[in-house]
Amino acid sequence: MDKGWYGLELALNNAARYTGSTIIKVPAAYTSQTCSVCRVVDAVSRESQARFACTSCGHAEHADVNAAKNIKAAGSAVSGRGDLAIGRSAKRQPPRPRTRPHAAPAAQGIPAL
Repeated sequence: MDKGWYGLELALNNAARYTGSTIIKVPAAYTSQTCSVCRVVDAVSRESQARFACTSCGHAEHADVNAAKNIKAAGSAVSGRGDLAIGRSAKRQPPRPRTRPHAAPAAQGIPAL
């Protein structure tokens, strides 16, 4: 944590390039005022620092848990495999890139001695 948020972002992007993953930046604006059930945004729903109670559907939960669910929902549109993960687990790791077998020297245009 001595590098700050920008250093963390750089480290994540570097790791994502290495593994072929995708990083999704989710803006934090209004995540603590949005209901994770009905998606209604209302500042009055945030009763206190720790309590969230939706004025529309009545859903009540810890405010940080509700905000975390909203962030997860905003970032889960793409799975670790780079698609929508329809019909299979979204927790699967992306496939490793296949290495191509080396072609014979003659196939590459290099004369064999």
